[in-house]
Amino acid sequence: MGRFASTVEFYTLYREPYSPEFFRAVAERLGLDGHEALLDVGCGPAQLAIGLAPFVANCTGLDPEPAMVEAAKAAAAQARTHLTLRLERIEDFGAGELFDVVTIGRALHWLDRRSALDVLDRIVSTQGHILICYAASIETRATPWLKPYQEICRIWSEDPEREVYRVKAKDWFEGSPFSELDRVSVTQAQQVSVADLIGRALSKSNTSPAFLGERQADFEAAIRTTLEPFSQEGELQEEIVAGATVFGRAAL
Repeated sequence: MGRFASTVEFYTLYREPYSPEFFRAVAERLGLDGHEALLDVGCGPAQLAIGLAPFVANCTGLDPEPAMVEAAKAAAAQARTHLTLRLERIEDFGAGELFDVVTIGRALHWLDRRSALDVLDRIVSTQGHILICYAASIETRATPWLKPYQEICRIWSEDPEREVYRVKAKDWFEGSPFSELDRVSVTQAQQVSVADLIGRALSKSNTSPAFLGERQADFEAAIRTTLEPFSQEGELQEEIVAGATVFGRAAL
């Protein structure tokens, strides 16, 4: 069983979403005209591939977790979007095809840098782009619950200092053929429930059901106790920023 196997049902439903406005902003910034080939690395349930599919000619998703590939198939079918899905790591990607857009969301820290960069150098077209994407809840006056929520998740985490996640895209691409070209971000407000935020925590590998085991019920209770003082009938206001850092080859 892979690291993310026990998170799949929660990942699909509760992770911070990428808004339609974000996908439109990316398509406009990159000048997508519907003829491009896109590769989504570590695609999970294929949120990025599905969101950008209307703006490109074809999409391929890669993920090493079988349950995530199945979730991506189900999500694509529900969205009536055609995706080519492969149970594979980018480090082992052997296809000779070229891609105009490569998206990597919430997966950069899991990749073997040297091997992944070698593959990306081979498969990204001359004028192609690599997008390092994220969607995250942000602290505002309307979200006083966020820091307490993050702290309770940190306390229960497999990696309380979250060292493995502290990978900066700019550093990761340092010395490679790719350099930062641009950034895109879109912020949206939404209502989120306490139950949603419990599900989101369970979607993370470091607070997954597999890691928590018999402690899962206590973890859920701790989150509920932390969030209820901030909620109104179980609901909270949330603001999410979806962003992408755009990398490409330096102009010759």
